[in-house]
Amino acid sequence: MDQKVLVKEFEKTATQVEKLYGPVALMLLVAPDEESLDSWNVIVSAQGLDRKAYGESVRLFTETVRKTLPRPLWSAVARVTVLRTSDPFVQAFVQRYAALHSGSTLQAVSVSGIDLPKAVIVGANRKAA
Repeated sequence: MDQKVLVKEFEKTATQVEKLYGPVALMLLVAPDEESLDSWNVIVSAQGLDRKAYGESVRLFTETVRKTLPRPLWSAVARVTVLRTSDPFVQAFVQRYAALHSGSTLQAVSVSGIDLPKAVIVGANRKAA
């Protein structure tokens, strides 16, 4: 699967999340290993989702993904994780990688004690965190 296409499509998802739930602090695609191209954990943090119960925020985000991401790309999403904007991982990631742009790939990094074999930034907004 073409990573650039996936990022471009998730940028549309991020735009829709922002319209529905306010500023997106973080949207990140995390692969289970450095070589993986077709299995991603999508991590999202948005101010409007902070006010929702965890299960509801996951449901709302998943619905948004299904409405904005083309069906052939659905299989690339292995998992969805919604984090509060105050979460230490979100705060550390946004502070540490604020200068990186959408599509930037990180290899074998650790953020706030969490190891990321491979991560692709869709959005990281210090002001929203």
